[in-house]
Amino acid sequence: MYLFSIKLPQIKKNDPLLEIIISSIKENIESLKQGDILVISEKVIATAQGRAVELNKVKPISKTAKKLAKKYDMNEKYVELILREANSILGGMNHVILAEVNNFLIANAGIDQSNAGRGNVVLLPENMKDLIWYFWKELRNEFNITDLGVIFADSRVQPLRKGTIGIALATAGFEPIEDCRGQPDLFGRPLEITMRAIADDLTSAAQFLLGEADEQTPIVIIRGAQVKFTENPQLTTEMPPEDCLYMNIFSKYLLRKKKNNLL
Repeated sequence: MYLFSIKLPQIKKNDPLLEIIISSIKENIESLKQGDILVISEKVIATAQGRAVELNKVKPISKTAKKLAKKYDMNEKYVELILREANSILGGMNHVILAEVNNFLIANAGIDQSNAGRGNVVLLPENMKDLIWYFWKELRNEFNITDLGVIFADSRVQPLRKGTIGIALATAGFEPIEDCRGQPDLFGRPLEITMRAIADDLTSAAQFLLGEADEQTPIVIIRGAQVKFTENPQLTTEMPPEDCLYMNIFSKYLLRKKKNNLL
C-alpha cells in the first residue's frame, strides 16, 4: 500500500470542487485506478460550500453561549456557533468544548479557525453522507472504474493521548469497519469484541500527507489497500452512546465525582 497527495488550487466559495479534483487528478496522475481510495479533507468541501463564517456577524448571542464562553475562556461568538452546530454539549476545558455532532464526538463541533482567514471560522460540511456518494458515483464514471473508495477526512483527539489522529467523517464504496468477532486469535481463541476501524486507520495514514496551508494538498490517494469494496456497506462507523466504552465509564465517573462533591 502506498499514498501520495494531489495539489489543488486555493478553493473558494461556490467553486466546482469535484470538477477541480477531477482536473487535478488528470494533470498529476492521469487517472484513478481500480482499488484506489480518495481521501478528501473536509475543510475544502466546507469552503466550497460557503461554510466559512465571519465571527463579527454572528448574532444574537445566547445566554448559554455567554456563560460557556466565560467558563472556558472562549470567544462568545465562536461558542454560539458551536451551540448551533452541535447536537449536544458534553463539557469542556479552557479554550475547547467537547460536542456531539452527527453521532460522533469532536472538539468545538468541528469548527475550525485555521486557514479560514482573519476573523473567520469554517464549519463542518453539510449533507456529507449524500455528497460523498455523489462524488463516488461521478468519480467512478469519469475514470471508468468499479472499485473505488472515498473518505471525507478530519482529525480528532483521543482520551489520555496527546495530538490528533484521523477520523473518517463519511465514507463511500467500501466497508469502513471490519468485524473480527468470532475469528480465532493465534491460539484459536475466538475474538469477542474486536472490530477494526478500517476507514479511520486509512484516514490517519493519509493525515501525514494532507496539507491545507502552503502545501495546498487536501487530497490523498491510497493505492493498494486491502479493503472490501462494495456499493452497499453493511456496517457504519457510528456507535450509539450506550454501547461506547468511554461514554459509559466517563458518565459514571462524572456522576460519582459530582455526588462526592455534594457530600
